[in-house]
Amino acid sequence: MADQRFVVVDIETTGNSPKKGDKIIQIAAVVIENGQIVERYSKYVNPGKAIPGFIEQLTGIQQHMVNDAVFFEDIAQEVYDLIQGAYFVAHNVHFDLNFLNDELKACGKNELDVLAIDTVEISRILYPELEGYKLTELSEELMLPHDHPHRADSDAEVTAMLFLTLLHQLTHTPPNVLKQLRRLSSYLLSDIGLLIQQLETSRASREDSLVEVGSFAVKDVTNPETDTTDSVGEDDEQLFEEIKKKLPQTVEGYEVREGQLTMMNKVRDVFHERAYALIEAAPGIGKTLAYLIPAALEAKKSGKPVIISTYSILLQQQMLQRDVPILNQLLPFEPAACVFKGRAHYICLDKFEHVLHEEDDNYDVVLTKAQILMWLLVTETGDLSELNLPSGAANIKDRISCVHMPFTSKKRRFKEYCFYERAKKRAKTANLILTNHRLLLSQTEASSIFQHADVYVIDEAHQFEKTANETLGDSASYIQLHAKLTQLGSLQGGLLNKLKKRFHGAGLQTDTFIEMDEYLHQLQMESDAFFSTVHSFVKRTKPKADINRLIHRVRHHSKHAQWKRIKETASKLCSLLIACEKLYEQQKSELLQKSDQLTEHFAFEAEEYDQVMSFMHTFCSTLYRFIFEPKNDETVWIEIDAKGAKNAVFMHAQPLDTGELLADRFFMNKKSVVLTSGTLTINGRFDYCLERFGLQDFYPHLVQIESPFELEKQLKVIVPADMPPITNRDEHDYVEQAARYIKVMEKQHQAKILVLFNSHEMLKAVYEELKTEGMQAALFAQGLTGGSPVKLTKMFKLAKHAILLGTGSFWEGVDFPGSELTTVIMARLPFRPPDSPLIEAKCDAAKKQGKNPFKAVALPEAVLTFKQGAGRLLRSEKDIGTLLILDRRVKTASYGKLFLESLPHAPVHEMSKESLEAYIEKLNNEKPLS
Repeated sequence: MADQRFVVVDIETTGNSPKKGDKIIQIAAVVIENGQIVERYSKYVNPGKAIPGFIEQLTGIQQHMVNDAVFFEDIAQEVYDLIQGAYFVAHNVHFDLNFLNDELKACGKNELDVLAIDTVEISRILYPELEGYKLTELSEELMLPHDHPHRADSDAEVTAMLFLTLLHQLTHTPPNVLKQLRRLSSYLLSDIGLLIQQLETSRASREDSLVEVGSFAVKDVTNPETDTTDSVGEDDEQLFEEIKKKLPQTVEGYEVREGQLTMMNKVRDVFHERAYALIEAAPGIGKTLAYLIPAALEAKKSGKPVIISTYSILLQQQMLQRDVPILNQLLPFEPAACVFKGRAHYICLDKFEHVLHEEDDNYDVVLTKAQILMWLLVTETGDLSELNLPSGAANIKDRISCVHMPFTSKKRRFKEYCFYERAKKRAKTANLILTNHRLLLSQTEASSIFQHADVYVIDEAHQFEKTANETLGDSASYIQLHAKLTQLGSLQGGLLNKLKKRFHGAGLQTDTFIEMDEYLHQLQMESDAFFSTVHSFVKRTKPKADINRLIHRVRHHSKHAQWKRIKETASKLCSLLIACEKLYEQQKSELLQKSDQLTEHFAFEAEEYDQVMSFMHTFCSTLYRFIFEPKNDETVWIEIDAKGAKNAVFMHAQPLDTGELLADRFFMNKKSVVLTSGTLTINGRFDYCLERFGLQDFYPHLVQIESPFELEKQLKVIVPADMPPITNRDEHDYVEQAARYIKVMEKQHQAKILVLFNSHEMLKAVYEELKTEGMQAALFAQGLTGGSPVKLTKMFKLAKHAILLGTGSFWEGVDFPGSELTTVIMARLPFRPPDSPLIEAKCDAAKKQGKNPFKAVALPEAVLTFKQGAGRLLRSEKDIGTLLILDRRVKTASYGKLFLESLPHAPVHEMSKESLEAYIEKLNNEKPLS
């Protein structure tokens, strides 16, 4: 390392393509030798053309700053001399290097012939759990000062600091891991092979907590500590009161909230009575601690764990990182708390060792292997969801997870370090087990962990029925089947080819593989035919799409001529799947007879084969039921990508009456369950949720705890007086007016506005209107401006002045504390489309029962979603916000009061656009309207 020279380069340009005349406007370089910055170089460059306005806005480099600067040909030679012979380091290196070489070539100079290192790629490998790898994101995450993003001098400086940080990480990487990284490096973009080879011999110190396991290293196993403190006495009233008194001294900034104390008392009483409860706890009361404190005391007293189930991973993380440490200070003992997930979440080290050594030059696969190698050095859980992996290697997660191990259970070299076993050990000694709704509703997977618990808390209970629908339902898609067929391959290559060779080497019969190869070839053709036919059918029957997705509810009395064709192709497909299954049973029989004699690699490949065939069995059963034997108590529907591949089809089935299933399969077997959420009532009544959860016959305690906020002071609800009514023929006018109101709200100083939509179609239309308005706020739109909802949320939070247009999860799944959100705008009341399969089926069922389907299904669903959307706005007593409801039905329709009554005490103002503009102006002058 001592003799290595690195030049970290960043350039700012007029655009992305030198071939289209784009030019450099600033170049900066930072020289690193012996691990130290020894030289800095920075120049503005005259591009000989006008700088586009968006580039000026992005970089802060104005035209006047470069008018008198040097031209690139004046500095071309000194730039070449500075860099040539050194490692060329940059963030997205090939853009900078290729652009520079094009400029050098245009000046008649030699192109740079250098080894290149991309700090994006190396960051992805060394920090594989981060959400994003933009320079601004990395500098924030690693606490590197970055004063002027998108300026070459500042970007080069922070990239140099980032590179030194990455080198430090590599220097302290165990030798066996470096060896694997060097082996993989020839397939990476960065020329780091020689660098790693030097590091392997440097003998740098490494963490004592690491233990080398096979080709990688993991954190040393520490057995969970068993709680040896005395149990809580039967009469814990005095202790309970002492804990409540300690809250203000223990929690910084804590204010006594009557609602929290009320909930704490009620949860404790429900546990003591071994009863059930529905508790609607408005945002801000501190409901997490309100159930965790009595849960921890109950677990200690009974000697049995209390299960805490949530819908979101974020809430589990908050509990572990924020709330459990508070419990440790409040209670006379430290409750053991852990997160427990299903097998598929955890990495199997034996499987990864096998996959790691497979030869594969696919870039995403190689990058994924390198990321996992480095992640194993830091993860304490082995939870694969911690990783941010490239999409091109998605199937690797399935191949290395802790599921389905019939052939390798006796051949696992690294069982001692198994993350899933560690998680089970922690769970078996824990007082509080944090899990997710999906696993909780699983019939078998976690039964050994949960079977000893008497008491359960279900937080985010408004998502419990939805999760039950998904968990108890089924799905089948072309993508699923195609992925498995690709994994199997053929006798020319892939898993099937490998296994035929293994069978031959082990003296087993191989004739069946020729027959299987033919079946798989036919399966590919018949699956294409089936899913293409279904795609065509849906496209004909459902011409209108939202977010490019067409949805068709399957009615099995359909007399459509094409449905007959669908049945014919489905029959052929199922027959082939059954033939594959029978043939595999012959192969499996031979394998099981010699399972003890299989080599390690043979066993892993056989296991992978078994896993694929198990999937195909389930796929066949599901598909057959969807098409030929639908259940009367479930809804089946088909979704297609309207503009996608002709076989891009997704089929779903979900139970119609989840409440009955939840009652029989879940609540009946539990002694005490508390369900809590911010949205469980409609007009102060729990009737709808009682029915959804199947709890009518369990006579649960029903508790509604109102918001501790002064809504009359903190929340202003505005309904425009001049919005047009909602009709299909006036939709364009409605979109125009909605965009104008959003534009008015954008004028509020540093406004952070979340605009909620029911359909992506309207979201897109409003986005197109806003794009032409020349707005000052950053504009983010789900599905249009790039990035997942998580990434959009992060970018929105980072921006000082921004508008985020969202649907779906943005109504209920995101927290924006304090100044991160000032305004929520609802484009429409959140009624789900009437042709949504589940809504349509529930409405049909309500009609048969003599109920009004609108009042029984559509309206309560909308009111609960409305409450969730409004709940995004105020999260503390200091928050002040505006809720703008563009849909005038909230005032004009007879049912509108049900929505407004979910915001008790909040004043509702009808305003014209002009009045709203005056209100915003007063806000900016810190004189809001009374």
